[in-house]
Amino acid sequence: MSGIFATIARRFAPFEPMADAMRPGEKFPSFVRRASGMQQVYVSVIATSVALANFLPIDLQRRVVDVAIADKDVRGLLMLGGLYLGAILLHAGLKYALIVYQGWVGESVVKTARDQLALVATQRSAREHARSGQTAGIIGNEIDYVGGFVGTSISDCVVNVTLMVSVAFYMTYMQPVIALVSGLSLLPQILLALYMQKDLNTLVERQVALVRKLGNQAVNSFASHSTKRRAAFRTIRTIFSTRIEFYLLKFGLKTLLNIANAAGSLMVLIVGGYLVIRGQTTIGTVVAFISGFQRLSEPTGELLDFYRSYSQAKVQFRMIVQWVDGDHPAQTGHSAHRIDR
Repeated sequence: MSGIFATIARRFAPFEPMADAMRPGEKFPSFVRRASGMQQVYVSVIATSVALANFLPIDLQRRVVDVAIADKDVRGLLMLGGLYLGAILLHAGLKYALIVYQGWVGESVVKTARDQLALVATQRSAREHARSGQTAGIIGNEIDYVGGFVGTSISDCVVNVTLMVSVAFYMTYMQPVIALVSGLSLLPQILLALYMQKDLNTLVERQVALVRKLGNQAVNSFASHSTKRRAAFRTIRTIFSTRIEFYLLKFGLKTLLNIANAAGSLMVLIVGGYLVIRGQTTIGTVVAFISGFQRLSEPTGELLDFYRSYSQAKVQFRMIVQWVDGDHPAQTGHSAHRIDR
């Protein structure tokens, strides 16, 4: 199987942007738009199709319970089950195509940026040998993250916004009270994520600067004086502590969001159950709303992840552009001093 994929992969060729990938002083949104060009339009069309295909099973679930099962219609049950299976397969196929397309766009941007960064590194190597260690990190992991974001950024946002809007309209049309409860249940997640993102951005910038510093020390210090080697080991320890702090903050936020999401599902179930008892809605509608709430909370979480990824990629892009523009050693030294406190 891997041989088949390898053969197919060799037929892919990167698209070539019209200009240099990295421009000194450019803002990150402008870079995303310029680097991917019309490819973002094409991939967003597929993304919209993915979102609409993911919406179809919600109403099918309601019809299975309220129509086929309630009427004891075996033929209708099988027909709706077949439609449900078709919707699942359609969504899976479209999503696979979307992911591959996103990967192609992202890797094309990464290749173009690496070509440019490698040329910059070559031109500087003679006069900035002492700082050559950070070059590998910039051309490697840093541009990987930025380019990967370009590949998924706009299309992922389109998928999640389309899904949220379609599900929200459907839920409001079917049962406004439960729809309102669902919307209010998601609000704390959004506010919490926005509030904590600034701290995550600070840790990302600190981590990038530390890894660059370690790259310089690895190239220029390990084989020299023992004092310089001890400084490198201190940097490694600081990187460890920074990453642990990042994990505590990131996954602490994720835990709180999961709790808020579970509480939202519980509220939908309680309010929907109360309306069923009062005869104001049907069990099938409640089943559809529980599924709908999950389809509403998932894109909300994805949009929050998008915001977090955007913020982190913007930080790394800014630092790469500074390097392309010829940032001065004093800047890096200032960051290192601030980090090691």
